[in-house]
Amino acid sequence: MENEFLKRINTFYNELIVENRLRYDGVNFFVKNRKTGEWSMAKVLKGDVISAPTSRGTSCPLANVRFMFAHPGPYTIDMIIQLAFEGELHEFFGWIKGLWTDETRRLYFQLLKESGTPVNEHYVKDHHNPFYRSVCKAYSGKQKYRQFLLDMEEDPDEVSGMKNVAHFLAEGRHVESEIIKQLQKVSTPFIPNYRSPDNKAHPDLYNPLTNEAIDIKRHIGSSIKKEIDKYQQYFSSVTVLFLMGSHSVDINKSGVRKVSIFKWIQEQDFFMKLDKNLQEDLLGGLEQIAERVNVNLAEQDRNDFHKELVEQIIELDKKGYNCPQIAKEVGFSDQYVHRILTGLSLSAYSGDYSEVYKANKLEDKKLPEKIKALTLMGVKVKDIAKQFEMSVDMVRYHLRKQELNEKVIINQRNERLIELFSFESGHRTLTEKFKWIVSYLKNDYPHLTFRAVKNYYYSLKKEG
Repeated sequence: MENEFLKRINTFYNELIVENRLRYDGVNFFVKNRKTGEWSMAKVLKGDVISAPTSRGTSCPLANVRFMFAHPGPYTIDMIIQLAFEGELHEFFGWIKGLWTDETRRLYFQLLKESGTPVNEHYVKDHHNPFYRSVCKAYSGKQKYRQFLLDMEEDPDEVSGMKNVAHFLAEGRHVESEIIKQLQKVSTPFIPNYRSPDNKAHPDLYNPLTNEAIDIKRHIGSSIKKEIDKYQQYFSSVTVLFLMGSHSVDINKSGVRKVSIFKWIQEQDFFMKLDKNLQEDLLGGLEQIAERVNVNLAEQDRNDFHKELVEQIIELDKKGYNCPQIAKEVGFSDQYVHRILTGLSLSAYSGDYSEVYKANKLEDKKLPEKIKALTLMGVKVKDIAKQFEMSVDMVRYHLRKQELNEKVIINQRNERLIELFSFESGHRTLTEKFKWIVSYLKNDYPHLTFRAVKNYYYSLKKEG
């Protein structure tokens, strides 16, 4: 089945760009007259289209024109979907008529899978909304995305994680049981599977000598909400031990100590009193439990792999690297790097940095507006670049994205100066008039100087 959008954009590209009938100078578009061969500025018509006739009509949508100059063709469906997946296509278009078909949805879903991106409904809706809306539009009835997953030969329950819930609960109970068995090999002060007198608190281990509650978790990322909200009401201290995760992590979260079981056990009096062989046997037993969960992960935990990875990514982000640059340095995809920085992955190692990262990104989004405001005030591009510690080219890039241009803005300012030069203000000298003009335009052009007004006035006199 032919893709309507692909056909349309290739027609525009072949008839306007390949046949050299449309040009762009970074500010304006120019169209060549078919009969005379002369170039003239393309008129922007009502509906945000320009007068550039093709076999599809007498005008061309401006969004198509901007897209073609930013991403030269000819275009394939794979190329278009890749740009849609990267979010680049939607920088130019809103809802893209004719783009979404069974084929393009399948191609997009394939990119999601290949990139390691979550494909559950909530994530796709939040992060790939145009694709998600196309799915909802294509299917009828309830659970539209579920129907789509079935058509993609995916198990919706596996994708949503429902199947994993039962598995992890069972595995978590098994881990607790195995660790308690290891501890029971030696003499410890702990009571296993303790229940408080009112039967409302059930820690995995309890130390009656210190009134300490200990819960055992399968993974460092496991929630400790129960321990924070409930256990601290009953016990003098609360500790959460995790099996899978960096062996060096030891943090206090809202009064609850969260620590690797490998670090914790080596601090305990009962362990330090053991014969060296028994110590090694106990640590080896814990390692075997971890390896039965996941051999590769257990090895990575011993070497602090994920903790050091997150620390490296955060350090590079602080130095100003973007996600693709960081990805190249650490050897992972930029999507995975982004997930780490936003706290969606390995959040146990990044602490509160995701909030710092999001705040910085919010400031980055404000940057184009700040550049725009300064430019409209008459600040030169080179001075803006110096203020924000960036290149002149990058400042001009932000201006182009907002369809602004330093030259155009200066021309607008100069038109206002010409109007004021001609205005009968009653000033006795030009010096007084120039000072009045600077004062009059102060709100709109705070950086306008007496010297700039004077120089422009005499440049006009010289030209005239």
